[in-house]
Amino acid sequence: MNSKLYQPHHHLLLLPFSLFLLFIKFLPCSSFDWYNNCRNRFNCGNITNIDYPFWGGGRPEGCGHPDLHLLCEGSQTKIHIKDVKYNVLAIDQDAQTLQISRDDFWDGLCSPKFPNTTFDPNQFEYSPIFGEITLFYDCAPDPPWKFSCPGRSAHKFGFIIIGVTTWTCKSNLKVGIRRSSFDHIMDPSAMLEALREGFEVKYKMVDMGLCGECTKSNGVCGYNWDTKQPNCYCAGHYVSTGKTCPLPSSPPTGQKADDEIGTIPNFFLSVLYFVFTFNFNF
Repeated sequence: MNSKLYQPHHHLLLLPFSLFLLFIKFLPCSSFDWYNNCRNRFNCGNITNIDYPFWGGGRPEGCGHPDLHLLCEGSQTKIHIKDVKYNVLAIDQDAQTLQISRDDFWDGLCSPKFPNTTFDPNQFEYSPIFGEITLFYDCAPDPPWKFSCPGRSAHKFGFIIIGVTTWTCKSNLKVGIRRSSFDHIMDPSAMLEALREGFEVKYKMVDMGLCGECTKSNGVCGYNWDTKQPNCYCAGHYVSTGKTCPLPSSPPTGQKADDEIGTIPNFFLSVLYFVFTFNFNF
């Protein structure tokens, strides 16, 4: 056989591998079983049986809102809000509330590691019995009351007030506590205990009414991070285009992953068959 005649077909041997890579690349993500994966509940320590709008643990991203990502560290549930890490002490999904405490005040008042406790008002708000205090550090002149910080701390001393101050301070930090603790701002031990007990916020970024309609139709609630809209995942890999899953006797209004990808494998297999047949014939 003339090698020059055969050589032009050598590059065809690379086609099967290239086509396989293309096949993997173009498999739609919707083949993922969102329905069963989002039925998983988040469980960590005393925080148990948590579902939409939260995600984390065995619940993938599309099962909840991006800003409600729960982490399990040891047996303690954590959440990050505006670059601040909080311990999650309780979740009431009926009332849509979170009780949280700042992670950096667990061991004392003097070495905060994170910025102010701030919330997007469209996403979170303090529950009525909670409010904000401000901790000030290393102020001049000396405030009338203050707490001392140990030598290993980032600050020498601090004091706590409600509102603003006329002192010049190196740093300050706002954080939420129970309003009933406002009367004890001159007592560092009481303030530390109040900070450990945390505060409660209501989460407002999701419409739980839509989720209720989905679950009543035997669907599972999720969240589309691209459209920023809730999803209703239905059995059989359907993602409903409406608020509910179709009745068993009704044609589905969503799109099924199996139908969506069915023609792609057939196309690539046909091309692979042609390439191999062509090579062996030469």
